[in-house]
Order: sequence, then structure tokens, then C-alpha cells
Amino acid sequence: MSPSPARATHLRTDVQGLRAVAVVTVVLGHLDLGPLTGGFVGVDVFFVVSGFLITQLMLREVARTGGLSLTDFYARRARRILPAASLVLVATAVASALWLGPLRAPEAFVDVVWAAAFAANVRFAERGTDYFALDLSPSPVQHYWSLAVEEQFYVVWPLLLLAVVLLARRRHRARASDRAAGPDQPAQPAQPVPLGALAGVLVVVAAASLAWSAHRTGETPTAAYFSSLTRAWELALGALGAVAVAAWPARRTLPRAVVEPLALAGLAAVGWACLRLTPATPFPGTAALVPVLGTLAVLLAGATATRSLVDRALSLRALQLLGGWSYSIYLWHWPLVVIPSVHVDRALTLGEKIALAGLTLLLAALTTRLVEDPVRRARGLALPWRGLVLYPTTLALVVSSAVAAGAYVQRTQGEVGRGAAITLPDDWRRELGTDDPATALVRASARASREGRAVPRRLSPPLTRLLDSTADLAGCDYRDDTNRELCPRGDQDAERTVVLLGDSHARHWIPALEPIAEQAGYRAYYLAKPQCVPWLVTSLRGGTEEPFTACDDFKRWALEQVERLQPDLVVVSSSPGTSRGVLVDGEVVDDPEETARAVRRGTTALLERLDAAAGRTVLLADVPILADDPGPCLSSRPRSLRACLTHERPDHRAAAAAQVRAADASGVASVRTRQWFCAGDDCPAVVGSTVPYRDGGHVTTQYAEQLARPLGLSLGLLRRRSSRSAPGRRRCSATGRRGGPAPAAP
Repeated sequence: MSPSPARATHLRTDVQGLRAVAVVTVVLGHLDLGPLTGGFVGVDVFFVVSGFLITQLMLREVARTGGLSLTDFYARRARRILPAASLVLVATAVASALWLGPLRAPEAFVDVVWAAAFAANVRFAERGTDYFALDLSPSPVQHYWSLAVEEQFYVVWPLLLLAVVLLARRRHRARASDRAAGPDQPAQPAQPVPLGALAGVLVVVAAASLAWSAHRTGETPTAAYFSSLTRAWELALGALGAVAVAAWPARRTLPRAVVEPLALAGLAAVGWACLRLTPATPFPGTAALVPVLGTLAVLLAGATATRSLVDRALSLRALQLLGGWSYSIYLWHWPLVVIPSVHVDRALTLGEKIALAGLTLLLAALTTRLVEDPVRRARGLALPWRGLVLYPTTLALVVSSAVAAGAYVQRTQGEVGRGAAITLPDDWRRELGTDDPATALVRASARASREGRAVPRRLSPPLTRLLDSTADLAGCDYRDDTNRELCPRGDQDAERTVVLLGDSHARHWIPALEPIAEQAGYRAYYLAKPQCVPWLVTSLRGGTEEPFTACDDFKRWALEQVERLQPDLVVVSSSPGTSRGVLVDGEVVDDPEETARAVRRGTTALLERLDAAAGRTVLLADVPILADDPGPCLSSRPRSLRACLTHERPDHRAAAAAQVRAADASGVASVRTRQWFCAGDDCPAVVGSTVPYRDGGHVTTQYAEQLARPLGLSLGLLRRRSSRSAPGRRRCSATGRRGGPAPAAP
């Protein structure tokens, strides 16, 4: 959202009040105060208002001068947008360094830089951010995505408007030249603003963007939520409203019987969206039409000389005050919601939420009075080139602040412990009761945690890099629903082939499988799509009752690749997929027992189909999902490892066991993984000196690499070292109906 584009010219009190309504709904929605489950539509209100007002300003300039100065336009945008936005970004970087800790702060610094470059929406769309998932510790500058959308729109729209004006002027001159056949021809009147052509361009832009928005919302809702292309229609409809108003006679009087219902219906539509829409609603798509058209109706009704009841209500003094602060309120409120909740690692209380709302108003009032207004009115910035200098100046200021904050965190919080790495005792086989060094180290680490050993001094990965510890997908990142490439990895010249199939819980095994494939002589393909369980059942898109059709499409394609490749080995690994509900015979099933039965049938169907296409199929049982995320606990500088000792969620343990039973029933081999993460009921936050989880359910690349050898042995792809083998120890735990493990690597 953006601040008021003009205070001195044609200031409409109803628009100022509409801004207040929009920002209040956003803040209350994010603080979870009241019934506004759809408070996020306040951003859509801002988009329409912004498109309307900015286009009005440009049309007035064209009518007055016959053209549009792009340098003046972007200089004005810089003066009105950058000072407050940059101040909040710098403050957020400092606050993140002080209170987010080594785990979350480094990522926040990167986000701050993206936000300063007006590309926050690109950043969060690429990361697959869920805007509504506060429990996943969202970025403190995530709300800058809307500012990025606006500024990206205003890079293009003035250019389009200017192009239409220049083409119209050229056509006007050509016609004037044709008519000037003799001295008796009358002088041609000044060329009017080409409102019809501008309206046509806006209709095309809005229609194309709305169609794309509806399509992308159904396919990739996260990317659609943040995309400029799926949001452009909202700004374009606001701009179209400004063109329509410009075509009317000045302040045309319409019957009250028309204006009053139009304004009331518009405000009611916005209110209905705030109360009835939820984070589970596919959005923006066609659902955004309700608040967008409602806002447009209020704007059009207020453009007439007939003053409606809605106009009078929106002109109340309190709403005028909040409307004047709305830009700064929007900028300040989100980091004030996120940073405290992450710092205390719990949900905020009602009293804390009210206090933060009050602090937001205080900071917004000060920012408007001391930063926004003085910069906007500064005579020294009146020249366009001086305004344009604000772009590189503020970017440099924000980037340097983020870099300095990152250095501070690295220096003061890079090492969270003072202890030594946990090691195996000399007689570890007898003492820890296992021949597997990886299992033994987990047991030793669990014991050290129970005994209250200090957190190791040097963790791998360091907590400042923990959230970045994800497997490399090369050119085959299947989060992009259009990606249908195959990327051969491992030993690319090998004749034998291994395929890894699954969701993000398959992806985190890539750092282990890659060295196994290289050493054992296998060409490897990693067909892993996050949030897309491979079982042959239609799952629901997270948080909605919409079928995950993009996942179904990927599974069909992936199975086609397996059947075409005829691999020697297929390894399947996935989260159980029983927590989101499924679609059965076109009906949504969310009952836990019915969902589990449907998933079990889908698991069996998949494993049997894979086993028919591959030389051998192995189910790699899912890793434990922890009751507590170890990362935030470690970043809180616990006095000992005991504070971060956790356990597997019981529901997940049962679901993972059901996976193995389905494999057994299908005659497919399985490899259990729990022993590499938990000892009995205890799951240590640190194994040796390695953090095994980057969150509560995904393995770090460093720990996956450590498990390469035990995993390779379990899959039958690596030979055991006879000097370390215990008498009578089985050679491989992954056997199936086809006669046991594949031949070991030479």
C-alpha cells in the first residue's frame, strides 16, 4: 500500500476514511482481534484506492500540460514512499538483530534487502511463503510484498499511459495536417486526454490479469498471492474508475436513489469480505472481486456532488486521522506483531496485542509528523533529480544497516554453546548396544542431553545458517508446477539408475543419496515436490478444501518417468499425508480414520505400481516429526542440552508405522530411520555436534550427509567393511520379494 498521493489537491475525505477502514481491518486481522477473518482484504482496498488516485493525478497532468513527466512522477513517488519505508526497514533490521536470535535474524536481513529493492513479493513467492502461517515465524517485512506490487505496477502503468497519449497526439496532428488544406480552415482545438483509448488499455490489462489470477490461484496459490501479474487487475480497476470519473462532467450530480445504494453496497461488500473470507479461501482469484468492486463502488459514489451517508461516515474526524497515518500504520504493525511473538516463542496475550496496537499508532503518528510530512514538503527535494536520488540513497542505507546487523549477530550470537562435541565411548558397541555408529551416536547424544551436557561450541550447520540447510535441486525444482525437466545426478555415466520419489521429506535425503549414487555407480533422479505426497490419492491443498491438482499432475508425470526409465531401484520417502484430508470420489474426507484408510490404500497402490516398473522398490520410512522445533530452543542459548531434548509426535509415529505396514503388505522392502534421530522416547537436538533438523520435520543437509553410509548399507548399495562387522550381523535390512538387496558396488 502507499500513502496519500496528494494532500493539497482535491483531497476527498471519503477516500481518507476508506484508507482508515482498510488499515484497521489489516491490523486487527493480523493481531487476531475480533471477527475479521478476512481482514487481509484491506490490502486489496488499498490497491484500488492507489490505482484510482495515482491515475487521477496523472490525468490532471496530461490535461494541464499535454504530457506526463516520468522524472517528476517517480521523484514524487520517491518522496512519498521511501522515507517511512526505509526508516521501518532499518528499525526492523536492528530489532531483528536484538530479538530474533541467530536462527531467524539472518533470514530477516536478507528479506529487508529484498524489501528495500521493491522485490519482496518475488522473494516470498519464490520461498513459497504462507502469509497467514504465523506459527511458522514469518518474515518481519513480509507485508512489504504489497508495496512491491504497487511500485512494480507503477513502473509500467505511467509508461503505458504516456505511450497512449503520444500515439493519440500523433494521430491528432496527422488529422489536423490533413484538414489544413487551405487558409480558410479553422484552427484545431487542443487535443483532449484520450480517455477512450486509456479505458481500452485498462480493460485489457484488468481482464488478462484477472484471468491469470483465477488460474494461478487454483494452481499455485502462494505464488498467486504475491504476484504482480495476479494483482495488477486490482490497481487497473482503480485506474479505470479514475478514467470514468474524468469522463464525467465535473462533480456531476446523480440522484440520491443511485448514489446512496451504490455507496452502501460497496461498503457492505468490503465488510462482508472482511467477515466471511478466511485464510483458507483461495485468494486472490475471483474471491478478490468482492472487496475490489466494493471499493470501486464507494470511490465512484463519492466522486459525485451528491453526498451519501457513507461519505459522511467516512469523513468522521477519527477516520480522517487514521487515514492520514495509514501508510505508517501499515509499515509498523507487522514487525510489531512478528518480532515479539518470535522472541517470546508463544502466542501473544490479549493485553500484549492491545499494547502493540497502541505502540503501532504512536510510531505511525510520529513517523507521519516527523518523517513523511517534512520530506514531502522539503523545498530542497522539489527538483526531480533530487527526489530520484532518494532511491539509491535509501537503498544503500538499508543494505548497510542489514549488513551491519548481520555482522553483529554473527559476532555476538554465532556460537550459542560452550561445550565439546559429543563422541562415542571406546567400547560403544557393548555400552550402547548397537553395531551401527550412526545409531550409537544418537544414543550417546540422547544420554548426554539427559545428563545436562553443555551445548557444543561449534554446531554444524551454525544456527545462523540452519534455515538455509536445504538440499540442492539443481535445475529440477518441482515447486514450479510447469517444471517437467529430468536432471540426472550421481554417476551420470552409469548404466544403473536409482530414482528418489516423494515430497520435501524425500528431498532432504538427497545429500545422502548423492554420494551413495556416485560411489555405487548409479545415475540418480530426484523427483521430489514439496507438500505433494506421492501416494495415489488426491490430497487437499494446505489449509483449504481445494484438491491439490498440481500435485496430481506431478505424480502422473513422475510415474510416467519411472515407467520409462525402468530404474534398478526406486526409493520412496514422504510424510504420511494423513493430516490434511483427502478427496475420495469427489468428496472431501477429513475424518482422521477415513483419511488414514484412504492414504493407506493410496500407499499400497503406489508401491505396487512402482515395484512393477522398477527392478527393486524400497520405502524409506519417514523421519520422526518432533513435538518441538529444536532450532528456536538452541538459539535461546539454553544452559544445557537437556532443555532442548524432545520427542516424536505420537500421531506421526503411528502414521509412520502404518507406512511400513503398507509396504510389508505389498511385499516391498522398507528401511526404518527412527534410530538415526531418536533413542527410545528421546530425540536430541544435537547429535555429536550436528543439528539434525532444520525445523521440526526436515533433515539438515549436513546430517543427511553423515547418514550416507548407513543409508547406503541399508539400501544394499554399499559394501560393509568386514573389519567393522559384528559376527552374525545381517548384510542389509532392505529386502523384498525379489530376492534381497541389489548387488553391492564393486
